[in-house]
Amino acid sequence: MSMTKQLNRFSILIMLAFFLGGCGGQNNLQPGQVLKVGDKALDFSLQDSSGQFMKMSDVPANVYLILFFYRGAWCSACMNHLVDLKSGNQKFLDNHAVLAAISVDPVTDSAAFSAQWHIPFPLLCDSELKLIKAYGMLDREGHAGKDISRVGMVIIDPQKIIRYIYVGKDAFDRPSNDAVVYILQQLQAGKPIPQ
Repeated sequence: MSMTKQLNRFSILIMLAFFLGGCGGQNNLQPGQVLKVGDKALDFSLQDSSGQFMKMSDVPANVYLILFFYRGAWCSACMNHLVDLKSGNQKFLDNHAVLAAISVDPVTDSAAFSAQWHIPFPLLCDSELKLIKAYGMLDREGHAGKDISRVGMVIIDPQKIIRYIYVGKDAFDRPSNDAVVYILQQLQAGKPIPQ
């Protein structure tokens, strides 16, 4: 089976697989500590839009994981980002990477959006803000007086090491799909990434 078919299969299976467990990294992350490039990624178990759980360990070997952080289903800019990521999903798969999107949205909100737009990657609920805080994406009282995620992106390599972090300045600020593919290709070739 080709790598693209395996990754497509993973994208479908990840939304069906059921795993139990809590958040928590093997890197002993301290309260308030923010991870940086070169650190071991924080392991997680988060519920997706189908009500199932995804863990970082579910990502196939030799595959990069791209975590896209977004503000919520109420944010039109973020919804446009997710639809754009959907259109670029095959490029990510072709470059040995899978995508998961993270917000504080309850499963029901994510499920409605995912069903409406046929999103091919998991929309994960981080209601306890564990990953959002760990990756420096927290926007305190960012919407209606509640803590939410900033827009951002984290790329984790197959060894579960953080290789790239981008925190957007506002809801519209994120790398384009082509920029993400370029970053992936640079990482895979062992070349430096321009900042």
